[in-house]
Amino acid sequence: MTRFGADPRAFFDSVYREAPPWDIGGPQPGLSALLDAYPPAGPVLDVGCGSGDLAISLAERGLPVLGIDFVDAAVVQAREKAERLPPEVARLLEFQVTDALRPSLLQRRFGSVVDSGFFHLFEADERARFVDDLAQALLPGGRYYLLAFSVEFPPPSPRQVTEDELRARFTPERGWRIREIRSAEFLSRFAPVPATGACIERLPAPHA
Repeated sequence: MTRFGADPRAFFDSVYREAPPWDIGGPQPGLSALLDAYPPAGPVLDVGCGSGDLAISLAERGLPVLGIDFVDAAVVQAREKAERLPPEVARLLEFQVTDALRPSLLQRRFGSVVDSGFFHLFEADERARFVDDLAQALLPGGRYYLLAFSVEFPPPSPRQVTEDELRARFTPERGWRIREIRSAEFLSRFAPVPATGACIERLPAPHA
């Protein structure tokens, strides 16, 4: 995450102490549309959960959700939002400060992993490690839902994620099936950004 300076944690902590431009008061519509088209199974892991809007929307669907982020200020905001929810929704939510690049370290497996603007923060080598780790965190048949910028910006902004990259990283030979890759938008408080949306499924292990 070198695009965000020598101390990315401090960079994002300072952003969350103000008003992140991507914090639009709810989940990204582009990702919600994918979740509607390919209904997720629980339990759900929200990687890079930020202030919790996506996780909350999934709990409102009746799914148990764990949101993880390495930014303390973001997780504090997410927990505060959860405390204001009806008890039947709040009990489905959990938020932790931890490294979302290493979901397997949670030693839990998930029916779905959702990613709203997380994967696009990283360089190629970090993305490769995340995909390997993601494979260990998903249950067979589990799905990974992604929304990421599809255009390149200079630092300190995300890197683009293209359809070609996703097809190269998530191959059948590596145990993945791409359900859909679509063009979308990533909304912000300023202007929408062209985005790539994807639903990718973890294949069951072949029988011996």
